[in-house]
Amino acid sequence: MTVRGLAATLPPGGGFFLAALWGLLVGSFTTVAVDRWPAIIEGRLPANALFLPGSRCSTCARPLTWPQSLPLIGWLMLRGRCACGQARISPRWPAMELGGLVVMVGALAVMPAGTPADRVLLLMLFGGFLYVAALVDGFSAYLPDALTLGALWLGLVAAAMAPCGLDVIGAEAAILGACLGWSVMAGVASMGRALAGREVLAAGDWKLMAAIGAWGGAETVVSVALAGSLLAIVMAPLFDRFAMGEGDEKRGIPLGPGFSIVGLVTVVTDVSLIGSLF
Repeated sequence: MTVRGLAATLPPGGGFFLAALWGLLVGSFTTVAVDRWPAIIEGRLPANALFLPGSRCSTCARPLTWPQSLPLIGWLMLRGRCACGQARISPRWPAMELGGLVVMVGALAVMPAGTPADRVLLLMLFGGFLYVAALVDGFSAYLPDALTLGALWLGLVAAAMAPCGLDVIGAEAAILGACLGWSVMAGVASMGRALAGREVLAAGDWKLMAAIGAWGGAETVVSVALAGSLLAIVMAPLFDRFAMGEGDEKRGIPLGPGFSIVGLVTVVTDVSLIGSLF
């Protein structure tokens, strides 16, 4: 049975239930990614630390049970405290999981009526990549290749399957969008380097914009570059930015959250900021 056939068997509201479940799973993974991925990139943890070991109490290192390791459920079960009862659990963790639910359900709600189920499924996957990328970048100023390049290749492969009936942009538009996204960010980085005498734009931002271009095309790149940058500045205080690296080196405002939000909204609604203005 096809994806569209399975979707037709869902009861009323079934799509939103699945979107909420997917959002909780994405949000739960995000709490681990935000905590461990920066340490993996910096070499302080091995590559498999993203999955092993399992979650433990931050105070006594006691392994958490499966329900306790789910940020939202665990936080409620433990009444906001660690398993040993000695320290409070930051509300940031359940908020991340709840945020995943809100983003996925919201994305489904704003999709145009009659969006085919296979496109919905792909956009939910795309949204998962963007949600994790946004928060990892926001809290650590890192954009892991597994997220940016994963979203990029997923978009390109999906576009290559458009002639088979998949409801996505064509391969030509996806390649053009990816190339433009990369080129725009690379150009801005080069100008910033020439003017400031140092790197002002991380390569992860180039890859993220290329991924968004692969999903939405060239017009989306322009919209996200403009509106996403402004949104990133507005959101910077939420992530305690400007961030300071080792030796008080400024890491700057993370663009990932702004790019991800505007990119997801633009691709999901199929409405371009530039196109709507002109």
